[in-house]
Amino acid sequence: MPLTFAHFIEQARKDRDLTQQEMLELLIEADPTLSKLDLTTFSRWERGVTTPKLVKQLLIARIVGEDVALLIDPQEKGPIKKVNHFEKIQSRVRDPYSSDSNDFKTFHCESLTDEPELYSKLSVFHNDYLGMKTNLSELNNRNIMLEIFVDGTGKLVGHLFHGYLDTSTLPSQCVPDKLSDCQFIVPEDHQSTNLTMYIVSAFCSMAQPRMVMILMILNRLRQHTNIKDLQVNCHDQEGFTLYDSNSECEIIAKGEAIQFGGVKVFGKHFRYVRIKTNPENILSSKVFSDIIPFTNEYIDCLLDKHP
Repeated sequence: MPLTFAHFIEQARKDRDLTQQEMLELLIEADPTLSKLDLTTFSRWERGVTTPKLVKQLLIARIVGEDVALLIDPQEKGPIKKVNHFEKIQSRVRDPYSSDSNDFKTFHCESLTDEPELYSKLSVFHNDYLGMKTNLSELNNRNIMLEIFVDGTGKLVGHLFHGYLDTSTLPSQCVPDKLSDCQFIVPEDHQSTNLTMYIVSAFCSMAQPRMVMILMILNRLRQHTNIKDLQVNCHDQEGFTLYDSNSECEIIAKGEAIQFGGVKVFGKHFRYVRIKTNPENILSSKVFSDIIPFTNEYIDCLLDKHP
């Protein structure tokens, strides 16, 4: 059972040896959306008289560095339409020529220098499919994170390409299109820095590794409480809808306009659109309620089946 918010916030305050006023000031200083919070409201929260929406509860949990899973009820069910859409994304087979959709392996790629075939395929994906004109050779040893998924024969079936940026150094509302300009950092080395998690691209043609990828993203948002923004380049309608329907996301950039396919917004199709949202919006979605408290366990279970 999840903690009640009243118990959670009282315990969080006492663990830090803070008065209600000091806790209030900490929250107000940490996030502008809490600027109108007053002592009366805070006191009512702590006494259980009123309770804020889950998205605000999770924001507060992340500000004080606590695991959001403490507040999420895995029994909560999301709207049927959203749940059905998520299930379709999980189960969709995008490579009908694959002989066994359950046979896969994953590994973390440190550098593309010694992986010419992988480098070539990822270059085609970014340059030709997304139209990003990305020179991947510039990214070696730049703290970029690349998870690779292959099937039982060693064929590339998916990737998760992302990194972390200091939010305070980003231009207003955007990430540079030239990836070599992005100063990617290791989140574990910058635990007091407000971070933007930037998913450059993500794709998987097989169902189970696609689920591992989704779990990895949710798990990193859950673990790194100093991630303040999430930016994602969405290149298909299903992926865009997943974010758009489960969070308050903002479109901050668009790729090349095309006649069909890609992502359709404002009546036009684009190779990709970059959205921006905050982690609390994603983590508070009831569609993910039965997943988020157990992300580590699910990832371990799926990868144990496919070493």
